[in-house]
Formats: sequence, C-alpha cells, structure tokens
Amino acid sequence: MKFGLAFQASQPDAHYLKCLNLANRYGFDMFQVYDDLLFKPAWTVLDRIAPYVRHSKTKLTIGPGVTNPFHYHPAIIAAYISYLNQETRGKAFLMIGRGAFHDVVGLSIKHPMRALREAIIVIDSLIQGKSASFSGEQFSLTSEAKFRWTPPKGWNPSRNSKAKRIPIWIGTWGPKTCQIAGGMRQVTGVMVSSVLDPRYIALLRKNLELGATAANRDAKSLELGLVSGTVVSKNRDLAFKLARESLAPYLPYLIPMTEFVGIDKNEVEGVREALARRDLKLATSLVSEKSVDAFKPWGTPDDIIEQVSRLMKSGLTRFNFGFGRGPEDLEGIRLLGTKVLPYFSSK
Repeated sequence: MKFGLAFQASQPDAHYLKCLNLANRYGFDMFQVYDDLLFKPAWTVLDRIAPYVRHSKTKLTIGPGVTNPFHYHPAIIAAYISYLNQETRGKAFLMIGRGAFHDVVGLSIKHPMRALREAIIVIDSLIQGKSASFSGEQFSLTSEAKFRWTPPKGWNPSRNSKAKRIPIWIGTWGPKTCQIAGGMRQVTGVMVSSVLDPRYIALLRKNLELGATAANRDAKSLELGLVSGTVVSKNRDLAFKLARESLAPYLPYLIPMTEFVGIDKNEVEGVREALARRDLKLATSLVSEKSVDAFKPWGTPDDIIEQVSRLMKSGLTRFNFGFGRGPEDLEGIRLLGTKVLPYFSSK
C-alpha cells in the first residue's frame, strides 16, 4: 500500500508549500489537488508548487484530481498536464473523471462514460506527440493538432522513448467506468472517492480486472487507489465533529454508494434539502454516524490505522488522505507521517 495526500484548493499558496514540505519529509509519494468547481483552479496551485517538486530529491508526484472534460476541453487539459510535467521534469500525473457539481451551473452531461473515454484518447494523443486523427461523438482531433511551444533544451518526452509516460488515472466509483479504465491502455489505474466499505472496493477491483481481461491487459499492473477527506486528531470527539461537518455537502453526491452501504434514503434527501436551503448546520445535524464511518477516515492515528487495515485485502494499492481545511492540516499530516505511515512500513 502506497500513501499520498490530497487537498481542496481553498487555502493560500503558502499553505500548500508547507504541506508539500511535510509530504516530502514523511515519504508520501502523491500530492493530489482537487479540481472541484468554484474552488481555486487546481492548475494554479500545482503551477505554484511545481518548481519545489522539480528540485526535490523525493519520488513525490503532483497532479489534479479529479479534473473533467466538461469544464475544460481535453486539448486544454492535455496542454495543462504537459506543461506541469515539463515544469516538474516528469513528476506529474493526471486524474480525470466525469466530475460533479455540474448542476450548480446548469450543465447537463450526456453520455459521460463515452465522453470520458474519448477525452482520454485525445489527451494521450497530444501528450505523446502523435500525429493521428481521431473522430469521436463528443471530442475529436485532427492530425494537425499539436502543442505550439518549445520545451526546454533536453526535455521533450514526446520525442524521447525513454521518458516516463504521464500516468493517467480515472476518478470514479462506478463499476462500468472501472471496466472502461481496465480496457484502456492509456490508463494507469482508478482512483475511487470516499467509500470505505471493503466490499465495494472489491467490487470495483473485480470490474477493473474484467475490463483488463477483455483487452488482454495484465490486471495486476493496474492500480486501484482510494482518496477520502480525512480528519485525524489526538481529540477523537473533535475529529468526529469535523468529519461530520465536512461530509454533509458531499453526501447527496455519493449515490449509489450510499445505497450500497445501507444509508437511509430519507437521510440523504434530508441533507440535500437542507443544503438547497443553504442551511449547513441542519444538513450536518442530519448526517448519521453510520454515514461518517462509511465515507470519512476519522479519529486518532490508531483509528486511522484500523480503518486502513480493513481495506488492505480489498484490492487497493494506494490510499490518499484528503485535507484542505486550513492550518490544522499540518498537525494531521504530522500525525499520519509519524504514527500511521511507520506502522504500515513496518508490516
């Protein structure tokens, strides 16, 4: 099991630099910035920290997750991630999915899985420097499409067969999308959001392997990661309070996982209605402890160790702990780095 960190893009730039230093110190190998609508664009945060990653001697990689092809055209995403990879000298990754919160801007998404597959083909073609036409139903590419800037001397991965390919992850919690991911040779793996039920993770791993088998891929080469907003503290009661508050705005978007883990539909609808009235306090009060346990790693370092341990045999290859609330993130990362990671590295 490998471990990374993930962040909401809501804090001052200096905060992410502090978190980056801690990530390097404790050996986290992935630094993911959520590209959620109406937060700061993940790309601006990543560009800010890129020079520090480039000069780091660790294996830490950085990237957006999850970005989507409905807020940015795939060609724009390809340009962003190629530039980030250039500025970090090969330490970038991309996570792409169907995204969320489209409803708040009145965006209707049609055939999202098909669009996602086409977007990845377009992105991969551009970042590999291929001169090939592609005609999809939602996204297309002509053979003339190529980046119009000159990489630094000695750095042009598209012309260097030894250069590391930019890892492309699909962010999803859908079994069908996992099959698509397994069947696409451009895809490194799947990053699942939130759900902590080992049965659900095992279901997604099975579908990932089904897709790989159908495409004659080695299923064992595919990664399956989990990212979830994490609240770790020496004060267990405070950790639960913060975890409950942070889950409320997202709970209505976690269907069908809520149904799978047995969360009452009335709870989900009640939270949705409270959020529609902008009553976060009421929405939080309606979130049950069962929901918090199902979707949020929370508690003391020992609690986090127990929660991650339950997932070890589900098919996961990595766990990214989510942060982004503010200065208290630093203490949480320190607790993970000094208590949780050493526990698993000793196994």
